[in-house]
This record gives sequence, structure tokens and C-alpha cells, in this order.
Amino acid sequence: MIHAANAEIGGTYFVKSISFDNPVLQHRLNALGLSVGSMLKVQRKSLFKGPCVFDIEGQYICIRNCDACKIMLEAAHD
Repeated sequence: MIHAANAEIGGTYFVKSISFDNPVLQHRLNALGLSVGSMLKVQRKSLFKGPCVFDIEGQYICIRNCDACKIMLEAAHD
């Protein structure tokens, strides 16, 4: 398992765990489709530990690097 911030661009992954300290952020991302078991694809990662863009069921979500480090992923085998 790897952190979402360390995932490869273009890679497809399953979300294994989410450990946000902020319950409001957890609820908001859950409403956008980010939940344990969902599949995501890494679209972009910014330089110098900037934000990451993920595709979750057609919904593009941009997340700060510090928050992406709290999402654990497992590679999906096509």
C-alpha cells in the first residue's frame, strides 16, 4: 500500500483507508465519491509537494499533498 501523494501519474488504485483529522473534510470528500473501496486514477501531481488531482468515477478532485498523504491506496490490476 502507498500514500496517494506517492502514487504514479496515470495509475489506477483502490482506496484502502482514509484517516483525516477533520471530519468535515472527510464528509465532503465522501460526498464527492472518495470512500474506502472506491477506485481512483491519478491525473496530475504538482511540483514541490503541491496538490494532486484524482479522477474518481469521472469526478476530478484536487487535494492538498498533506491530505493526500492520509489516503492509503492499493494498485488495481487491470
